[in-house]
Amino acid sequence: MNVELLREFFGWMTLINLVAYMLTASICILMKDVMVTFTGKLFGVDDARSKTVTYWYVGMYKLFFLVFNLVPWLALVIMTK
Repeated sequence: MNVELLREFFGWMTLINLVAYMLTASICILMKDVMVTFTGKLFGVDDARSKTVTYWYVGMYKLFFLVFNLVPWLALVIMTK
């Protein structure tokens, strides 16, 4: 496996995860009440805790996206130039 193949793999992985993150964040923003009710019923918690769980999830998704997708892809792009 060479660096060019890894760069392409991480590039596609980053793009796919970016679209998934944007979709998830959009749903959580645009359908906030539905998400709060859904996670409240799913986890059996009140609305305040449900909001915390929902925004924690979106925040952790963004953090993992940055650390495990975007940063390695950028490092590979820099390495191949």
